[in-house]
Amino acid sequence: MTATEACPFTGATGESLMATADHYNTPLGPDGSPFAYFEALRDEAERTPIAWSQAYGGHWVVGGYQQTVEIMQNTTAFSNKGVTFPRYETGEFELMLAGQDDPVHKNYRKLVAAPFSPAKTAEFTPQLRATANDLIDSRIGLGEGDAASWFANEIPGRLTAIILGLPPEDGELYRKWMWAITHYFVSEPEKAAATFGEMVEHARQLISERRRNPGDDIMSLVVNAEVDGDRLSDDDLVGFFTVLLIGGIDNTARFLSTALWRLAWDVELRRRLIANPDLIPTAVDEFLRYYSPALLGRLVTEKVTVGGVTMEPGQTAMLWLPVANRDRSAFPYADAFLRDRTPNRHLGLGNGIHRCLGAHLLRVEGKVALGEFLRRIPEFELDPAKKPEWTPGQVSGFSSVPIVFPAGK
Repeated sequence: MTATEACPFTGATGESLMATADHYNTPLGPDGSPFAYFEALRDEAERTPIAWSQAYGGHWVVGGYQQTVEIMQNTTAFSNKGVTFPRYETGEFELMLAGQDDPVHKNYRKLVAAPFSPAKTAEFTPQLRATANDLIDSRIGLGEGDAASWFANEIPGRLTAIILGLPPEDGELYRKWMWAITHYFVSEPEKAAATFGEMVEHARQLISERRRNPGDDIMSLVVNAEVDGDRLSDDDLVGFFTVLLIGGIDNTARFLSTALWRLAWDVELRRRLIANPDLIPTAVDEFLRYYSPALLGRLVTEKVTVGGVTMEPGQTAMLWLPVANRDRSAFPYADAFLRDRTPNRHLGLGNGIHRCLGAHLLRVEGKVALGEFLRRIPEFELDPAKKPEWTPGQVSGFSSVPIVFPAGK
Protein backbone atom coordinates (compact mmCIF):
# COMPACT_ATOMS: atom_id res chain seq x y z
CA MET A 1 0.00 0.00 0.00
CA THR A 2 1.38 3.43 -0.90
CA ALA A 3 0.82 6.64 1.02
CA THR A 4 -1.54 7.94 -1.67
CA GLU A 5 -3.78 4.89 -1.85
CA ALA A 6 -7.11 4.75 -0.05
CA CYS A 7 -6.81 2.70 3.09
CA PRO A 8 -9.25 -0.25 2.77
CA PHE A 9 -9.73 -0.34 6.54
CA THR A 10 -10.55 3.31 7.25
CA GLY A 11 -11.63 4.64 3.88
CA ALA A 12 -9.30 7.62 4.35
CA THR A 13 -6.67 8.63 1.79
CA GLY A 14 -3.13 8.69 3.11
CA GLU A 15 -4.16 8.23 6.74
CA SER A 16 -1.61 6.47 8.92
CA LEU A 17 -2.87 3.13 10.18
CA MET A 18 -0.39 3.22 13.05
CA ALA A 19 -1.76 6.60 14.20
CA THR A 20 -5.13 4.97 14.89
CA ALA A 21 -3.92 1.48 15.85
CA ASP A 22 -6.00 -0.02 18.65
CA HIS A 23 -5.35 -3.67 19.52
CA TYR A 24 -8.85 -4.02 20.97
CA ASN A 25 -10.45 -2.83 17.73
CA THR A 26 -8.54 -4.38 14.84
CA PRO A 27 -10.41 -4.21 11.49
CA LEU A 28 -11.36 -7.58 10.02
CA GLY A 29 -11.12 -8.66 6.40
CA PRO A 30 -13.56 -10.79 4.35
CA ASP A 31 -12.18 -13.98 5.94
CA GLY A 32 -13.08 -12.71 9.42
CA SER A 33 -9.45 -12.18 10.45
CA PRO A 34 -7.27 -9.03 10.81
CA PHE A 35 -4.31 -10.48 8.94
CA ALA A 36 -4.69 -8.26 5.88
CA TYR A 37 -4.72 -5.31 8.30
CA PHE A 38 -1.56 -6.61 9.98
CA GLU A 39 0.11 -6.80 6.57
CA ALA A 40 -0.94 -3.22 5.83
CA LEU A 41 0.50 -2.14 9.19
CA ARG A 42 3.68 -4.01 8.29
CA ASP A 43 3.90 -2.14 4.98
CA GLU A 44 3.71 1.13 6.89
CA ALA A 45 6.11 -0.06 9.60
CA GLU A 46 8.77 -0.86 7.00
CA ARG A 47 8.86 2.90 6.29
CA THR A 48 8.05 4.11 9.80
CA PRO A 49 8.74 1.29 12.28
CA ILE A 50 7.47 3.24 15.31
CA ALA A 51 4.59 5.72 15.39
CA TRP A 52 2.32 7.39 17.93
CA SER A 53 -1.25 6.13 18.28
CA GLN A 54 -3.96 8.22 19.94
CA ALA A 55 -5.72 5.16 21.39
CA TYR A 56 -6.00 4.89 25.20
CA GLY A 57 -4.58 8.33 25.84
CA GLY A 58 -1.68 7.80 23.45
CA HIS A 59 1.07 5.23 23.14
CA TRP A 60 3.82 4.12 20.78
CA VAL A 61 3.04 1.42 18.23
CA VAL A 62 6.12 -0.64 17.39
CA GLY A 63 5.88 -2.68 14.20
CA GLY A 64 9.48 -3.17 13.02
CA TYR A 65 11.28 -6.43 13.83
CA GLN A 66 14.67 -4.93 14.72
CA GLN A 67 13.09 -2.17 16.81
CA THR A 68 10.96 -4.73 18.67
CA VAL A 69 14.04 -6.81 19.48
CA GLU A 70 15.94 -3.70 20.60
CA ILE A 71 13.15 -2.74 22.99
CA MET A 72 12.80 -6.29 24.35
CA GLN A 73 16.51 -6.42 25.09
CA ASN A 74 16.79 -2.93 26.58
CA THR A 75 15.54 -3.70 30.07
CA THR A 76 16.98 -0.47 31.45
CA ALA A 77 14.84 1.98 29.47
CA PHE A 78 11.84 -0.32 29.03
CA SER A 79 10.11 -1.87 32.03
CA ASN A 80 7.79 -4.86 32.15
CA LYS A 81 5.68 -2.92 34.65
CA GLY A 82 3.74 -1.91 31.54
CA VAL A 83 3.41 -5.39 30.05
CA THR A 84 -0.38 -5.04 29.76
CA PHE A 85 -1.95 -1.92 28.24
CA PRO A 86 -4.45 -0.80 29.28
CA ARG A 87 -3.38 -2.49 32.49
CA TYR A 88 -5.15 -5.69 33.51
CA GLU A 89 -6.82 -5.05 36.86
CA THR A 90 -4.98 -7.32 39.30
CA GLY A 91 -5.23 -5.13 42.37
CA GLU A 92 -2.12 -5.18 44.54
CA PHE A 93 -0.82 -8.37 42.94
CA GLU A 94 2.09 -8.09 40.55
CA LEU A 95 2.11 -10.30 37.46
CA MET A 96 5.04 -12.45 38.49
CA LEU A 97 7.83 -12.63 35.87
CA ALA A 98 5.68 -11.06 33.14
CA GLY A 99 5.34 -7.78 35.05
CA GLN A 100 8.72 -7.75 36.79
CA ASP A 101 12.17 -6.42 36.02
CA ASP A 102 15.62 -7.63 37.05
CA PRO A 103 16.99 -8.37 39.56
CA VAL A 104 13.62 -9.46 41.03
CA HIS A 105 12.63 -11.13 37.76
CA LYS A 106 15.92 -13.07 37.58
CA ASN A 107 15.66 -14.34 41.14
CA TYR A 108 12.04 -15.44 40.75
CA ARG A 109 12.70 -17.10 37.43
CA LYS A 110 15.34 -19.26 39.12
CA LEU A 111 12.69 -20.39 41.58
CA VAL A 112 10.17 -21.49 38.95
CA ALA A 113 12.24 -22.45 35.90
CA ALA A 114 12.91 -26.14 36.63
CA PRO A 115 9.31 -27.40 36.14
CA PHE A 116 9.23 -25.79 32.68
CA SER A 117 12.35 -27.44 31.29
CA PRO A 118 12.13 -29.45 28.03
CA ALA A 119 12.46 -32.75 29.92
CA LYS A 120 9.80 -31.89 32.50
CA THR A 121 7.24 -30.54 30.01
CA ALA A 122 7.74 -33.59 27.77
CA GLU A 123 6.46 -35.71 30.65
CA PHE A 124 2.98 -34.29 30.07
CA THR A 125 2.77 -35.79 26.58
CA PRO A 126 0.81 -38.95 27.56
CA GLN A 127 -1.74 -36.98 29.62
CA LEU A 128 -2.04 -34.37 26.90
CA ARG A 129 -2.57 -37.03 24.23
CA ALA A 130 -5.24 -38.71 26.35
CA THR A 131 -6.96 -35.37 26.97
CA ALA A 132 -6.95 -34.54 23.26
CA ASN A 133 -8.47 -37.90 22.38
CA ASP A 134 -11.13 -37.62 25.09
CA LEU A 135 -12.21 -34.29 23.58
CA ILE A 136 -12.19 -35.71 20.05
CA ASP A 137 -14.22 -38.74 21.20
CA SER A 138 -16.89 -36.41 22.58
CA ARG A 139 -17.59 -34.91 19.15
CA ILE A 140 -16.23 -37.11 16.37
CA GLY A 141 -19.49 -39.02 15.93
CA LEU A 142 -21.44 -35.82 15.21
CA GLY A 143 -19.51 -34.68 12.15
CA GLU A 144 -19.57 -31.02 13.17
CA GLY A 145 -18.54 -28.71 15.97
CA ASP A 146 -16.80 -25.52 16.97
CA ALA A 147 -13.12 -26.47 16.96
CA ALA A 148 -12.34 -23.48 19.21
CA SER A 149 -14.81 -24.02 22.05
CA TRP A 150 -14.90 -27.82 21.84
CA PHE A 151 -11.18 -28.50 21.42
CA ALA A 152 -8.72 -25.58 21.32
CA ASN A 153 -10.15 -23.80 24.38
CA GLU A 154 -10.32 -26.99 26.41
CA ILE A 155 -6.82 -28.34 25.78
CA PRO A 156 -4.83 -25.62 27.62
CA GLY A 157 -7.39 -25.27 30.42
CA ARG A 158 -7.33 -28.98 31.15
CA LEU A 159 -3.56 -29.20 30.86
CA THR A 160 -3.18 -26.27 33.26
CA ALA A 161 -5.37 -28.12 35.77
CA ILE A 162 -3.26 -31.26 35.30
CA ILE A 163 0.05 -29.48 35.87
CA LEU A 164 -1.45 -27.93 39.00
CA GLY A 165 -2.30 -31.41 40.21
CA LEU A 166 -6.07 -30.82 39.91
CA PRO A 167 -8.84 -32.64 38.01
CA PRO A 168 -8.80 -31.78 34.27
CA GLU A 169 -12.44 -30.66 34.56
CA ASP A 170 -11.28 -27.68 36.64
CA GLY A 171 -9.81 -26.29 33.43
CA GLU A 172 -13.24 -25.01 32.40
CA LEU A 173 -13.37 -22.80 35.50
CA TYR A 174 -9.87 -21.48 34.83
CA ARG A 175 -10.74 -20.73 31.21
CA LYS A 176 -13.78 -18.69 32.26
CA TRP A 177 -11.72 -16.74 34.78
CA MET A 178 -9.09 -15.87 32.20
CA TRP A 179 -11.67 -14.79 29.65
CA ALA A 180 -13.28 -12.43 32.13
CA ILE A 181 -9.97 -10.97 33.34
CA THR A 182 -8.37 -10.47 29.91
CA HIS A 183 -11.42 -9.56 27.81
CA TYR A 184 -13.84 -7.80 30.18
CA PHE A 185 -11.42 -5.47 31.96
CA VAL A 186 -11.92 -2.76 29.30
CA SER A 187 -15.66 -3.13 28.67
CA GLU A 188 -16.83 -4.44 32.09
CA PRO A 189 -14.13 -3.58 34.67
CA GLU A 190 -16.33 -4.36 37.70
CA LYS A 191 -17.07 -7.84 36.38
CA ALA A 192 -13.38 -8.42 35.69
CA ALA A 193 -12.41 -7.25 39.20
CA ALA A 194 -15.00 -9.52 40.84
CA THR A 195 -13.76 -12.48 38.79
CA PHE A 196 -10.17 -11.75 39.78
CA GLY A 197 -11.16 -11.71 43.44
CA GLU A 198 -12.77 -15.12 43.05
CA MET A 199 -9.63 -16.45 41.38
CA VAL A 200 -7.35 -15.03 44.12
CA GLU A 201 -9.35 -16.80 46.81
CA HIS A 202 -9.05 -20.08 44.90
CA ALA A 203 -5.30 -19.55 44.43
CA ARG A 204 -4.77 -18.90 48.16
CA GLN A 205 -6.56 -22.10 49.06
CA LEU A 206 -4.52 -24.06 46.53
CA ILE A 207 -1.24 -22.57 47.80
CA SER A 208 -2.12 -23.39 51.40
CA GLU A 209 -3.00 -26.96 50.45
CA ARG A 210 0.27 -27.45 48.51
CA ARG A 211 2.29 -26.16 51.47
CA ARG A 212 0.63 -28.73 53.75
CA ASN A 213 0.46 -31.62 51.29
CA PRO A 214 2.95 -31.16 48.45
CA GLY A 215 2.81 -33.45 45.44
CA ASP A 216 4.86 -33.70 42.25
CA ASP A 217 2.77 -31.15 40.34
CA ILE A 218 4.21 -27.84 39.15
CA MET A 219 2.40 -25.75 41.77
CA SER A 220 3.79 -27.92 44.57
CA LEU A 221 7.30 -27.62 43.14
CA VAL A 222 7.02 -23.83 42.88
CA VAL A 223 5.38 -23.37 46.30
CA ASN A 224 8.19 -25.28 47.98
CA ALA A 225 11.11 -24.24 45.76
CA GLU A 226 14.12 -22.52 47.32
CA VAL A 227 16.95 -20.50 45.81
CA ASP A 228 19.64 -19.35 48.23
CA GLY A 229 17.28 -20.17 51.08
CA ASP A 230 14.45 -17.96 49.74
CA ARG A 231 10.90 -19.05 49.00
CA LEU A 232 8.07 -17.21 47.27
CA SER A 233 5.52 -15.42 49.42
CA ASP A 234 1.79 -16.12 49.09
CA ASP A 235 1.33 -12.87 47.16
CA ASP A 236 4.15 -13.86 44.81
CA LEU A 237 2.50 -17.22 44.26
CA VAL A 238 -0.86 -15.60 43.47
CA GLY A 239 0.95 -13.54 40.84
CA PHE A 240 2.55 -16.70 39.47
CA PHE A 241 -0.82 -18.50 39.41
CA THR A 242 -2.32 -15.58 37.47
CA VAL A 243 0.46 -15.52 34.88
CA LEU A 244 0.28 -19.31 34.54
CA LEU A 245 -3.40 -19.05 33.68
CA ILE A 246 -3.09 -16.03 31.36
CA GLY A 247 -0.09 -17.38 29.47
CA GLY A 248 -1.02 -21.03 29.63
CA ILE A 249 -4.70 -20.77 28.76
CA ASP A 250 -5.59 -17.62 26.82
CA ASN A 251 -2.50 -17.46 24.59
CA THR A 252 -2.50 -21.18 23.83
CA ALA A 253 -6.24 -21.38 23.18
CA ARG A 254 -6.12 -18.55 20.64
CA PHE A 255 -3.01 -20.04 19.03
CA LEU A 256 -4.60 -23.49 18.63
CA SER A 257 -7.92 -22.07 17.42
CA THR A 258 -6.25 -20.00 14.73
CA ALA A 259 -4.07 -22.94 13.65
CA LEU A 260 -7.18 -25.11 13.24
CA TRP A 261 -8.88 -22.31 11.29
CA ARG A 262 -5.95 -22.31 8.85
CA LEU A 263 -5.89 -26.10 8.58
CA ALA A 264 -9.65 -26.15 7.87
CA TRP A 265 -9.23 -24.30 4.56
CA ASP A 266 -5.59 -24.95 3.65
CA VAL A 267 -6.00 -28.46 2.28
CA GLU A 268 -2.45 -28.68 0.93
CA LEU A 269 -0.90 -27.75 4.29
CA ARG A 270 -3.17 -30.11 6.18
CA ARG A 271 -2.39 -33.08 3.95
CA ARG A 272 1.35 -32.37 4.02
CA LEU A 273 1.34 -32.44 7.83
CA ILE A 274 -0.75 -35.61 7.90
CA ALA A 275 1.64 -37.32 5.48
CA ASN A 276 4.70 -36.00 7.32
CA PRO A 277 3.97 -35.66 11.07
CA ASP A 278 7.65 -34.86 11.64
CA LEU A 279 6.92 -31.45 10.09
CA ILE A 280 4.43 -30.54 12.82
CA PRO A 281 7.03 -29.10 15.26
CA THR A 282 8.42 -26.69 12.64
CA ALA A 283 4.86 -25.89 11.53
CA VAL A 284 4.00 -25.02 15.16
CA ASP A 285 6.75 -22.39 15.16
CA GLU A 286 5.54 -21.04 11.83
CA PHE A 287 2.01 -20.78 13.25
CA LEU A 288 3.51 -18.82 16.16
CA ARG A 289 5.23 -16.47 13.73
CA TYR A 290 2.41 -16.06 11.25
CA TYR A 291 -0.42 -15.93 13.78
CA SER A 292 1.25 -14.54 16.92
CA PRO A 293 -1.57 -14.26 19.47
CA ALA A 294 0.04 -11.78 21.89
CA LEU A 295 1.06 -8.14 21.93
CA LEU A 296 3.43 -6.94 24.65
CA GLY A 297 3.62 -3.60 26.43
CA ARG A 298 6.67 -1.85 27.86
CA LEU A 299 6.72 1.18 30.17
CA VAL A 300 9.35 3.74 29.19
CA THR A 301 11.45 4.56 32.27
CA GLU A 302 14.02 6.96 30.81
CA LYS A 303 14.39 9.11 27.73
CA VAL A 304 15.45 6.85 24.90
CA THR A 305 15.62 6.90 21.10
CA VAL A 306 14.71 3.82 19.08
CA GLY A 307 14.23 3.72 15.33
CA GLY A 308 14.68 7.47 15.08
CA VAL A 309 11.87 8.09 17.60
CA THR A 310 12.50 9.61 21.02
CA MET A 311 10.36 8.24 23.81
CA GLU A 312 9.79 9.91 27.17
CA PRO A 313 9.50 8.38 30.67
CA GLY A 314 5.95 7.37 31.53
CA GLN A 315 4.96 6.55 27.96
CA THR A 316 3.99 3.07 26.82
CA ALA A 317 5.37 1.19 23.82
CA MET A 318 3.17 -1.59 22.46
CA LEU A 319 5.05 -4.30 20.58
CA TRP A 320 2.81 -5.55 17.77
CA LEU A 321 4.32 -9.02 17.39
CA PRO A 322 1.93 -10.10 14.58
CA VAL A 323 3.29 -7.16 12.58
CA ALA A 324 6.97 -7.51 13.51
CA ASN A 325 6.84 -11.20 12.65
CA ARG A 326 5.88 -10.25 9.07
CA ASP A 327 8.80 -7.88 8.62
CA ARG A 328 10.34 -8.74 5.25
CA SER A 329 13.80 -7.62 6.37
CA ALA A 330 13.78 -10.43 8.96
CA PHE A 331 11.80 -13.17 7.19
CA PRO A 332 12.17 -14.17 3.53
CA TYR A 333 8.74 -14.63 1.94
CA ALA A 334 7.25 -13.16 5.10
CA ASP A 335 3.67 -13.28 3.80
CA ALA A 336 3.94 -16.98 2.95
CA PHE A 337 3.29 -19.73 5.49
CA LEU A 338 6.31 -22.03 5.17
CA ARG A 339 5.68 -25.20 7.15
CA ASP A 340 9.42 -26.04 7.22
CA ARG A 341 10.81 -22.52 7.74
CA THR A 342 14.30 -22.70 9.24
CA PRO A 343 15.73 -20.76 10.87
CA ASN A 344 12.61 -19.18 12.31
CA ARG A 345 13.62 -16.39 14.69
CA HIS A 346 10.07 -15.28 15.35
CA LEU A 347 9.13 -13.20 18.38
CA GLY A 348 5.91 -15.04 19.17
CA LEU A 349 7.44 -16.34 22.41
CA GLY A 350 9.33 -13.16 23.25
CA ASN A 351 13.05 -12.44 23.21
CA GLY A 352 15.78 -11.79 25.74
CA ILE A 353 15.39 -12.29 29.48
CA HIS A 354 11.59 -12.30 29.26
CA ARG A 355 11.36 -15.08 26.71
CA CYS A 356 8.23 -17.10 27.51
CA LEU A 357 8.80 -19.39 30.51
CA GLY A 358 6.28 -21.87 29.07
CA ALA A 359 7.78 -21.97 25.55
CA HIS A 360 8.60 -25.68 25.76
CA LEU A 361 5.19 -26.51 27.19
CA LEU A 362 3.40 -24.59 24.44
CA ARG A 363 5.37 -26.42 21.77
CA VAL A 364 4.45 -29.77 23.34
CA GLU A 365 0.79 -28.73 23.39
CA GLY A 366 0.89 -27.60 19.77
CA LYS A 367 2.64 -30.74 18.55
CA VAL A 368 0.40 -33.18 20.42
CA ALA A 369 -2.95 -31.38 20.08
CA LEU A 370 -2.63 -30.64 16.36
CA GLY A 371 -1.05 -34.04 15.68
CA GLU A 372 -3.88 -35.94 17.38
CA PHE A 373 -6.57 -33.81 15.73
CA LEU A 374 -5.13 -34.43 12.27
CA ARG A 375 -4.72 -38.14 12.98
CA ARG A 376 -8.29 -38.60 14.14
CA ILE A 377 -10.04 -36.06 11.87
CA PRO A 378 -7.90 -35.79 8.73
CA GLU A 379 -10.64 -34.26 6.58
CA PHE A 380 -12.49 -31.16 7.80
CA GLU A 381 -13.48 -27.75 6.51
CA LEU A 382 -15.06 -24.53 7.71
CA ASP A 383 -18.83 -24.88 8.13
CA PRO A 384 -20.33 -22.96 5.18
CA ALA A 385 -23.48 -22.23 7.22
CA LYS A 386 -21.61 -20.48 10.06
CA LYS A 387 -18.96 -17.79 10.41
CA PRO A 388 -15.76 -17.97 12.41
CA GLU A 389 -15.46 -15.30 15.10
CA TRP A 390 -12.34 -13.32 15.93
CA THR A 391 -11.65 -11.90 19.39
CA PRO A 392 -9.27 -8.91 19.42
CA GLY A 393 -7.19 -7.69 22.36
CA GLN A 394 -3.73 -7.96 23.78
CA VAL A 395 -4.21 -11.70 23.28
CA SER A 396 -6.16 -12.25 20.08
CA GLY A 397 -7.28 -15.05 17.83
CA PHE A 398 -10.30 -16.97 16.67
CA SER A 399 -12.77 -17.68 19.46
CA SER A 400 -15.13 -19.67 17.21
CA VAL A 401 -14.12 -21.99 14.36
CA PRO A 402 -17.20 -23.97 13.20
CA ILE A 403 -16.16 -26.99 11.13
CA VAL A 404 -17.77 -29.99 9.45
CA PHE A 405 -16.16 -33.38 8.82
CA PRO A 406 -17.09 -37.00 8.07
CA ALA A 407 -18.46 -38.52 11.25
CA GLY A 408 -16.12 -41.10 12.72
CA LYS A 409 -15.67 -43.30 15.75
